[in-house]
Amino acid sequence: MDQLPHPPFRSASLALTPTVSLSLTSISRVALGPIMLNMSMNKTSLAEDHMFYKSRVLIERLSTIQGMPPYIMLAHAAAERCAEQQALAFSQQLQQSDGSPTAFRSSVGSGGFSMYLDTLALSYPNTGALLSNNLFTFTAGVLPANLSLDPATQLWKLFQQGAPLCLIFNAIDPAHSIPVQAGDDLRMCKKAVYDFVVAVKTHLAVDDDAMFTISNVFSDNTHDLLKIIDFVSALLDQHKVPGPDAFPENVSQQLTELKVSDDRSKVFKELIQTERKYILDLELLLQYRNELQAADVLSSEQLHVLFPNLSDVIDFHRRFLCGFECNIDVPTKYQRIGSVFLHASNGPFRAYEPWTIGQVGAIDLINREASNLKKASTLIDPGFELQSYIIKPIQRLCKYPLLLKELIKAFSDPSDAAYYNELLLAQTAMKDVANQVNEAQRRSENVGLLQNLIERVKDWRGFNFREQGDLLYHSVVSIKDGESEKDYVAYLFERIIFFFIETNPADKQKDKKKRDLLTSRKKSGSNVSGSTANLLESLNGVRENTTLELKGRVYISEIYNISSANLNGYTLVISWSGKKESGSFVLRYRTEEPRNQWENCLRHLKTNEMNNQLQRKLRDSRGSLGTNYSFDTNSQSHFNGQYPQHAESPSSRGHDHEQRHISSSSTFSMMRMSKNSAGSSTGPSHGDSTAATSLSPLIAIKIVYQKSEISEPLQVTQNMSFRELHQKVASYVSSSPGVVDDVIINKLRYKDEEGDFVVMSSSDDWQLALDMVEELVEENGSERTLSIWVS
Repeated sequence: MDQLPHPPFRSASLALTPTVSLSLTSISRVALGPIMLNMSMNKTSLAEDHMFYKSRVLIERLSTIQGMPPYIMLAHAAAERCAEQQALAFSQQLQQSDGSPTAFRSSVGSGGFSMYLDTLALSYPNTGALLSNNLFTFTAGVLPANLSLDPATQLWKLFQQGAPLCLIFNAIDPAHSIPVQAGDDLRMCKKAVYDFVVAVKTHLAVDDDAMFTISNVFSDNTHDLLKIIDFVSALLDQHKVPGPDAFPENVSQQLTELKVSDDRSKVFKELIQTERKYILDLELLLQYRNELQAADVLSSEQLHVLFPNLSDVIDFHRRFLCGFECNIDVPTKYQRIGSVFLHASNGPFRAYEPWTIGQVGAIDLINREASNLKKASTLIDPGFELQSYIIKPIQRLCKYPLLLKELIKAFSDPSDAAYYNELLLAQTAMKDVANQVNEAQRRSENVGLLQNLIERVKDWRGFNFREQGDLLYHSVVSIKDGESEKDYVAYLFERIIFFFIETNPADKQKDKKKRDLLTSRKKSGSNVSGSTANLLESLNGVRENTTLELKGRVYISEIYNISSANLNGYTLVISWSGKKESGSFVLRYRTEEPRNQWENCLRHLKTNEMNNQLQRKLRDSRGSLGTNYSFDTNSQSHFNGQYPQHAESPSSRGHDHEQRHISSSSTFSMMRMSKNSAGSSTGPSHGDSTAATSLSPLIAIKIVYQKSEISEPLQVTQNMSFRELHQKVASYVSSSPGVVDDVIINKLRYKDEEGDFVVMSSSDDWQLALDMVEELVEENGSERTLSIWVS
């Protein structure tokens, strides 16, 4: 049959995993009709709702209580020491990394958020791993030069003295006053807290559920501190102690108003306001989680899937916000906004990792348990609204580099700001964090994309995709074939690129129309932003159901040149060379981002491949000099026991060549088959490796064992893996006449064209030997034979 011209490409691969800042995980829709989001979605978060303001106001109120000022001064000194310790640790960490944000981050521990408690609370059990995130206070970063402490840490140290709580009770109920004993002994402090708790329960009729405990007072997290602040503030309000004039109105106004005088202050105001709103959203999500937990509709494991380390994330972001609020009304030359970001990027933001890799599972869980979630709580609708809350943490994390960029841009004269370089470091650090999030997100998504690919491809034409390494990227690309261009779905694996076409695009178009209709209904029936709605809808459409037909492939090892251009779109030119064919093709991408991702990834794969080849040549040269290498079926390399990341292992390269024989020696076999008559096809299909094996030429292995050649050669197929070859050789030698002792094979060797011995210890070596045999057959017309020395 005449063969029609074939398209100019050879194999295909996976790309187009959008970055988290643009699109996130695969979110399936819950068909609940138009959704009315509760008003908390657009609720404004005020300064009064947060820890910095609450702490500052409460300290001012407590300072008017008789006998309180000396204790406030002690707390002031203790908080200053904590701030100094945190600033010193931050400075040392930055110096050790030579100012490099990447090195800075890698040197910081990855433990949970914990803080240092000074001698007043050394016996508290959570103080062991205190320096994991360099948090000694309730504020992230380094304080401005004109501030020596933050109000939250000062209030924390005040309550831990115990005696101030007794003074508060005595001011409320002097008729039942309790003794006030000053001292820094931890047992005395805890005894004073205990006396306060008992007195409040006894004389003020407060329920146990509303009260805080001794453990809360000596805790180091913001949840406990805010519980105490809210309780004490409510107690003072209820009993009107101190009076309403105790806190000056001008001080309150100073804390709540964010003045805008230039572009820089405008960006700073946006940063603080959006951070306050973000914390409010997280706190609502925490309340929702607690309601689900109380309703007992989900297991603890399921709750963790939906809300991984939510409490830890909230805890740090309160400190994060407090760090920014400490810079309000501070002269620019004294501000340390950059230090807050640097602190966060070097440890604490690692708490986002489970959110990044677990979003697909969380959305799937929401879809499965929608009815139970709806019964358990009305706080958040378990459809579009809950999905939008679930993606908020990663959205927020990817927003910080943009805010920092605008903040840096707003400086008209950077030389006047001593901390300008700190902002630049912070921007680099946060970009790195966002990139890490994107990469983790992409790899997490690829797990689901690979499973979806398996379901969509009915005929792999003899290829085993499981032997092609990890799925790295996928993308829709256009490839020119003659005078026309055609769209393909390309999947990039570590060792191969697959190209597919969709066989039923009409069904896909129908599904798209349904999604568009549902999106418009959701937008019109909710207060969610258009960008979030579009993001969620794009995620809903990630899982495709159309059938894919394999049309081509190209092996990474056959690519010898990669170049990109922006003429007539975003293109990538790939040149390849096989045993019998060579050529090039142009991939045209819809946007620049996936093109750049593919280009960088392919260059990285080729670099690792070249490094791997150099290692093999070095090993082979040592083998020809008689170096004794023992055979190890689990070994991947004789160099430090491993290959570089994404590099081909010897065994995987062996599989790579097996797949070439299965598919065809021709790079374009897939395209030619598709252009033959519809009623016929050539080559194996549906993974029929048996049929493929019969087509592979046999090679006669002459075995030399203990200096004697075994009379009959061993017949093997060329697509046999090295492990199978080793097993067959061992079995053949042990069953040969004249061999009576136990056979232990340490080394296989053959002679190259120059007569030098070459050690054969991997699939790479086996393939090199086969290539040598094929070259001799083509040049001299000799038989396919290979002598192997066994020792």
